[in-house]
Amino acid sequence: MATSEEIMNDLQGIGVSEQDALVIADCVLTRKSCSWVDNEPVDEKLLQDLNRLIEKRNYGIKVQVQAIPTRSKFIWEVKVK
Repeated sequence: MATSEEIMNDLQGIGVSEQDALVIADCVLTRKSCSWVDNEPVDEKLLQDLNRLIEKRNYGIKVQVQAIPTRSKFIWEVKVK
């Protein structure tokens, strides 16, 4: 299994912010689902790259991000498969 640092490096390498990468890495390592709200913009390309990386590295999670346009915020949800 990858370390937290390795997972964070992978995630940040595709453009995930440090804060979001830290939470996702924790979810992968602890095998716990989680959600949080962030104001960092998330576009479709980032989500596609993120899903490819998750599959490639077999992290065993599913990530969804829902935009709240009226508040300029994004709800991240990580679910353990």
